[in-house]
Amino acid sequence: MSHLRTVLFPAHPSARAQAAAPRSTRTRRGAAGAAGVLALALAVSGCASSAASSSSSGPASFGTASVALSWIKNYEFAGYYFAEDDGDYTDAGFDKVDLIAGGGNTNSWDLVLSGQAQVGLASDLTGITGAINDGAGLKIIGAQFVKNPVGFVSLAGNPIRTVADLKGKRIGVDAGGKLAVEAVLKANDLPADTVEFVSVPNGVDPLMNGEVDALIGFLTNYPIAVKNAGGDVVTMSFADANYAQFGDAVVVSDKELAENRDELKAIMKANIEGWNTALTKGTDAIADIAMKHGGADNGLDKQLQVDSASVLPSFMLTPDTVKNGIFTLTPDLVDQAVASLAAAGITADPSMFDTSLLQEVYAENPDLIPGFTVPAS
Repeated sequence: MSHLRTVLFPAHPSARAQAAAPRSTRTRRGAAGAAGVLALALAVSGCASSAASSSSSGPASFGTASVALSWIKNYEFAGYYFAEDDGDYTDAGFDKVDLIAGGGNTNSWDLVLSGQAQVGLASDLTGITGAINDGAGLKIIGAQFVKNPVGFVSLAGNPIRTVADLKGKRIGVDAGGKLAVEAVLKANDLPADTVEFVSVPNGVDPLMNGEVDALIGFLTNYPIAVKNAGGDVVTMSFADANYAQFGDAVVVSDKELAENRDELKAIMKANIEGWNTALTKGTDAIADIAMKHGGADNGLDKQLQVDSASVLPSFMLTPDTVKNGIFTLTPDLVDQAVASLAAAGITADPSMFDTSLLQEVYAENPDLIPGFTVPAS
């Protein structure tokens, strides 16, 4: 899935315009042959990797760590910037880190497959599971957003707060969004004609103008765009609508898992440390470091970074991740994600996922679980 490009930007904005734009549900067809759908996204299973962990002593240096991001450098990836600036990657045994910006026509998992990145972030499970079904040697090992960051955005005067509120509503969608909502309806045993689908362009104007009753979008920024337009916004995530998915799934290659497991563990340890710092320092620090790493190149709006950063914890910190650590996925969540994908007609299987690497990281570094609290809903 691609990212929401809302409000002021055309359907194919320049790289600078993309940077300031909110994430959307726009889709792209992956180079590996996966058909992009909406950002329902991402899952992982408790399948243990068959590869044994390599020697813990490791080389004197791992060289350069490489992480392929799912979008341009903005608030969404603040944890990786903190890990870089604070020396977490070098402390983990690397000379430096290459954080590869996304937002172009190449999917993160293509860079992982080609060896240009050791770890990739996939916006949704649709493309990556499609690539695996097409024969790509990949595994999903975790997810940054364990609670689905996509959902319904409506106005308080005509709100969608529960699944029951969907009846008779006009939902503004693109092709991917339509598939996602159809999956939500199936997951709740609702007939396809429960809602009326309306094809809409990018942006929140159709909602603000009364053309639709709700839009489908990333809840990290679409609600902010509605508020900025003067609307009293109401949201319901797909997760709260019984469509359990994940966002920014962590993808690695089977080859790396088998041959360079210690390097992957070192990268993930640094990633976790960076996100622990980001979530501890909070909204303003996340916005500041986003502006430092992405603002000049991408024309980021500082206030949008602040506002978007304020909602990140609600999609990252759940009772499970507070207990087990950032990025982790429970077997129940994996099963729910696989079932949700099946409801949308997308083939997925627990064998596509491997949560054992992160289990090892946390077992070896219990201090990586700092005792966060679950944000109030």
